[in-house]
Amino acid sequence: MSLIDWSDPDEMLGLLIEYVDDEAIASQDVARSNFLQELSSELAVVADLGFDSAARIEQTLREVHDAQPIEFAADEVMTHVEACIEELHRIGVAASNGA
Repeated sequence: MSLIDWSDPDEMLGLLIEYVDDEAIASQDVARSNFLQELSSELAVVADLGFDSAARIEQTLREVHDAQPIEFAADEVMTHVEACIEELHRIGVAASNGA
């Protein structure tokens, strides 16, 4: 079993993408599955940009989050996106403080 480095923004983003992909596959709702597939594609674009800071990834994820359809705002996947953004913020603050 490998350990997850929760302080690595790229690894966190990769895990988020895997989670969204898994949810898209498991979803029995066609509209939700389509939404999740689109969200996964948007997250993959963020990952492909190769940002070098947690703050930049956080900012871009906030933009992706805010652009999602309102009907999916309460979806559990969006809760995970929000948690990832919060953790990226924490990492960014710690990095800027020299921790």
